Amino acid sequence: MPLVEAPRGPQFAGHAGYSNCWGLSWSSDGRWLTYLRKTGETDPLVLEARLPEDARTATILKDPDLRSYIWLSPTRIALDRWEAPDKPFSNLWQIDVDPKKMKAVGNARRLTNWAGFSVEGMSASRDGRLLSLTKETDQSNIFVGELADHGSSLSHLRRISPEDRVEWPGSWSADSKALLFQSDRTGNMNIFRQRIDSTNAEPLVIDQNDNRAPVLSPDKEWVLYLAWPRSAAQANTASLMRRPVGGGTSELVLNAKGLPGSAQTSYRVVMPTMTGQPAYRCPSQSGPSCVLSEAGPHEVVFYSFSPLPAASKSELFHIEVDDPNGLSWDLSPDGSRIAYAELTWRSASIHVRELRANATRDIPLKGVTELSTLSWSADGKSLFATTFALTGSSLFHVTLDGEYRVLYKGAKEVEGAKPSPDGRYLAFGDVVSASNVWLVEGFPK
Repeated sequence: MPLVEAPRGPQFAGHAGYSNCWGLSWSSDGRWLTYLRKTGETDPLVLEARLPEDARTATILKDPDLRSYIWLSPTRIALDRWEAPDKPFSNLWQIDVDPKKMKAVGNARRLTNWAGFSVEGMSASRDGRLLSLTKETDQSNIFVGELADHGSSLSHLRRISPEDRVEWPGSWSADSKALLFQSDRTGNMNIFRQRIDSTNAEPLVIDQNDNRAPVLSPDKEWVLYLAWPRSAAQANTASLMRRPVGGGTSELVLNAKGLPGSAQTSYRVVMPTMTGQPAYRCPSQSGPSCVLSEAGPHEVVFYSFSPLPAASKSELFHIEVDDPNGLSWDLSPDGSRIAYAELTWRSASIHVRELRANATRDIPLKGVTELSTLSWSADGKSLFATTFALTGSSLFHVTLDGEYRVLYKGAKEVEGAKPSPDGRYLAFGDVVSASNVWLVEGFPK
């Protein structure tokens, strides 16, 4: 019989297979089993305690910025908390606890003022005076490689930017010589353009919003992008904007409900807007409409729209899913098909929706799990897919018959493959981490 049972529903801790309950630990007196629980995408993290002898449960505290915790003594807990929703680093705090009621007493007190890394893997000495932890720094690099053999071979990989920042590819220029990408090199996410034979980036959209997912309009006259206001941490509506390719004032196309990635949390600052809703794609040729996706409670709805000011959207179709933000998808270059897949530990399948025929075919991928992002090839005859694994993510080339080949394997996260319009190049993002173990002492009693 389980001591703690997670509620049914989607999983929220980053990837499929992570439980809604984690961080199991015994209290310092050995009586209570404590753990972290997440009950909903936008709900705060809950630190709970359960008395196994009579199944009594108590809530120690609720905290939207909580990442992990460790007991220092029967009455003190050290907390690892995100610094801010838009800053991907964390600090240590301390909370006093009533050991009989298992309730927090008073407010948490800050212990450290660190910046530039997150805290991982805490371990406390028996007397609670020493704490070992791992300081981890994440960044994402953009790589560009040369494709051959109809996309099944990738060679001559090179990193296009010397900046040690969080950067993800968006789309290519019409001549396949420059890449549009998002980067936090200005302090928040903004949009840049860079020739792949250069290391100098040209700023395209620089303001105080959180700007992501740059895409070239079908007529090649506009750069589209999603913008969230940073001043409102809980803002759940994005502005889909457009800006002239040659420079000028941005204009509002439409509003889309949802947060960056799967949530506006510090973790998603590192991750791209390749997964989660809202998302949008445009065909590479004029004529077909662009497509927008938005999440419902247990569904993803797809709409067509034209990238014009004050655009209206028209529903194309919707699909029922357990976790709407675990769905990845892409629009074919000619705008006739949508490929989509759910993030799951079960064997992955890619579903291809024919928009005109309103029909769907399945492409099973035997032996592949946790498919995280999808992209069509430039000619629309195959796909690029990325998967997540604790041993490192992989980038695949996938035929429409379900045959696949590994093109690249990363140490942590690989996402957002973007082929150039001429089919010669492939850009993608790769998360790398640096970590060191530190010893912290002098905790207040």
